[in-house]
Amino acid sequence: MRISRFLVVSALLALVPLPAQEALNPPSPFVPAAAQKRSAASGVVTLAAAQRAQELGFPSVAAVLYRELWESGSVDPTTAMLGLTTALIDEGRFTEAEKMLNEHTGPRDSAWNLRAGLVAMAQKQLGPARTALMGVRGADLMPEDRSWWHYLQAIVSEAGGDSSYARTEFGRAEDSAVSAQAKARFQIKRAQAQLKSGVATEAMAEAQRRSWQEYQGRKVGYEMARTYATTLDALGRTEEAITLLQREISTLPAAERAELDDMRLLLGLIAGAQAGAGRAALEQLLDRGSDLEKQRIALHLLARASAREPQRSAFRAQLDRLVEASPVHPALEDLLLFRAEVALSTKTLDGYSQAEEDARTLLARFPGSPLKPHAYGVLTQSAWEQRRYRSAADNASKARAELSDGAVRGSLGVLVAEAWYRARDFRAAADAYAAALREVPAGVSPGELMFQRVQAEIEADAPEPAARVLDEMAADPAFDPVNRWQAEWNLARALQVRGQTAAAFARVQALLSGPLATRTEVPPELRARMAWLQAKLASESGQADQALQLVDRLAGELEDAPASLRSEIASSAGLLRAQALFALKREREALEELKRVRADFPRSDAAVYSYFDEADYYARQDNAVEAQQLLTKLAEDFPEHPYAPMALLQAALQAERRGQDSNLVEANRLIEDLVRRYPNSELVFAARLRQGDLLRRLNQYPQAQRAYEDLVNKYSQREDVALAQLALAQCHNAQSATQPAHAESALVLFEHVRDRVDAPLDARVEAGYNLGRLLARLGRTGQAEAAWWRDVVHPFLLDATFAEQLGEKGRYWMTRTLLELGGLFESQEKLEQAKEAWSLILRTRLPGENLARSRLARYGIGDAK
Repeated sequence: MRISRFLVVSALLALVPLPAQEALNPPSPFVPAAAQKRSAASGVVTLAAAQRAQELGFPSVAAVLYRELWESGSVDPTTAMLGLTTALIDEGRFTEAEKMLNEHTGPRDSAWNLRAGLVAMAQKQLGPARTALMGVRGADLMPEDRSWWHYLQAIVSEAGGDSSYARTEFGRAEDSAVSAQAKARFQIKRAQAQLKSGVATEAMAEAQRRSWQEYQGRKVGYEMARTYATTLDALGRTEEAITLLQREISTLPAAERAELDDMRLLLGLIAGAQAGAGRAALEQLLDRGSDLEKQRIALHLLARASAREPQRSAFRAQLDRLVEASPVHPALEDLLLFRAEVALSTKTLDGYSQAEEDARTLLARFPGSPLKPHAYGVLTQSAWEQRRYRSAADNASKARAELSDGAVRGSLGVLVAEAWYRARDFRAAADAYAAALREVPAGVSPGELMFQRVQAEIEADAPEPAARVLDEMAADPAFDPVNRWQAEWNLARALQVRGQTAAAFARVQALLSGPLATRTEVPPELRARMAWLQAKLASESGQADQALQLVDRLAGELEDAPASLRSEIASSAGLLRAQALFALKREREALEELKRVRADFPRSDAAVYSYFDEADYYARQDNAVEAQQLLTKLAEDFPEHPYAPMALLQAALQAERRGQDSNLVEANRLIEDLVRRYPNSELVFAARLRQGDLLRRLNQYPQAQRAYEDLVNKYSQREDVALAQLALAQCHNAQSATQPAHAESALVLFEHVRDRVDAPLDARVEAGYNLGRLLARLGRTGQAEAAWWRDVVHPFLLDATFAEQLGEKGRYWMTRTLLELGGLFESQEKLEQAKEAWSLILRTRLPGENLARSRLARYGIGDAK
């Protein structure tokens, strides 16, 4: 029973939660994590998903999505609360719906009272429903809500005995529906309400039975049969009602098509659409009915009853048959749309393909259809969920062009902008965000759109235009301090990356005390953040003395900031002070400052970072023992912190640095601790990879092999899994010296990594070198020559495109390859080829030039040009 605000873009909505989208931007300091996880479009799309689930009859899915929106605050909380309330009502969870309404702290306006009235009527509380209805003003409602307002008046009147007025209001509810789909739902609601209304007695049933028998075979007899069946159902004699309607349908002449439609619809309503006689009647009505509106009602009832198997498969099969039917089914537009939605819900490649095919068929065969926004929406949703953002932006723009409603257009505008941004077409995104700011939809923060507008300019490699846009928007009160801070922070970082730290520093100074400060009022919480950034920029530009002065002045800027922000910045300022002191070689003071941060702000993020800073200092002093102890203490004191796994991994690396076998065992234990305590950490892959290396150093090759195999099996979809495959190959290679059976496994893996186009180029070269070396050791010299020259040197060194991409490690392994290849040629007395291999090291300026010269010198050759 969703009062859909975005009904006309229903195809944007999903039947199950959309796959989560990645965060749009890297995090900014002093901004709550929850505020950075979601984007404006994420809220819009999730809201759309909830509304579509409700519209197609999946209220349980809608309730989950609305609750997510309500708890995350990613859309207007009132919008989420009202949507969740109606979804709960539709599910029959009336107590929860009432609780949601009662706990709402916002205004109890017409929209609130409308839902309160619907809850009351669902609970058969006529008095409270009438009271709520008195609090509804039709003029205050959205167009979609007005249909529900008329529906509430109808059921209140019906319950109060005023059937005549109820009929009028039911008609108004249908007439004011914003689409054919909405009208069909109100027709269903009307039929269901009328089945439950009125007083039924056995005397009434007996009188109706006699009239039905008297007029059998005539129009009045058909009407009396339906009336009698309705009374039987109201008396709890549902099976008798079903039997009566089945008998009527089986005896009705085929020419009485309108009567058949009415009988089948009533049988579907009484028996239910889940299975049996009710579902069969609705399927027949959809299949061969004569009234398009009643066929749409049947379609909606069947869809609502097909959320789960086996009904879902049966519904899909019927849709397939009717879409392909000849002659063309009169409801083909609707059938195509419903089939597209069912296909989308599978979340499979075949499902997406089918949905897009149906949407394009609808657009091609019905160019003037009112369902065009739905069809473009199907294409948008399919593209969005598959991360095909350019296509999503294009189709959302087309859906937007079909609409005139401001709220809907605004929401689609946000989606278009974010889609271009995610597609990394930042120029188009900047323009789209500018357009979205002209039609900001309710529930979307204008400040967030302003920030994204600036960020799009930054990502378009245009920090100067970004700064101008930022300055222009700074005077707008809608540009809230948090979003403006994120824009300023990211602009400063962008300038630093371009080598313009001085420009970033100058901008912050201008904002705090220069022309920008006098042009616009800088809110206290923004001033505090910018003052911290000023000190940080000074520190990162090597101005340690100035950084210390700015940190000392920070206290004055924090006086008017909120208490939580004041504490967060003050603790982080302590880290800046310590970093400046380290830079000034005042190590003892720096270490004392780090201890002070931990003492004054014991549970802060800054306290966690202070352990890393101090451990880094000791590591640079070659004091791995102290560094390891600090990092281990961090993990013990802050086990729930996101950086705890990193602390354990770095502690393991410090233990490894100490070099003794006992230290390597200790490092291995720390890695095991990391994997056991944080199995879902992103660091598990790197930790296991390092663990395998440690075990190899301990000559525990079988254990190392198991570690690498675990990585290869569990992380097969990672791009860097090739590193684990390479390490596994090296492990087999080492064992092959005493266990020859390992040699073939090593050969296969080395070859696999070398040929993986998605593997890091340096790893491919290393694998190729090791493959040739193993072949040579096995006496397969001809294969070794080919593996080195044809499959390593020729493609990765002589091809300029690849040669330019070689990193330091790749160049090292290329040198090793050429040295070994030259040695192999020399051992076979292929001296000219050996000289050519060594000369290549000099001509391509690879490392190891002295080694190459010494070998060439044996043959009287100086520098090769």
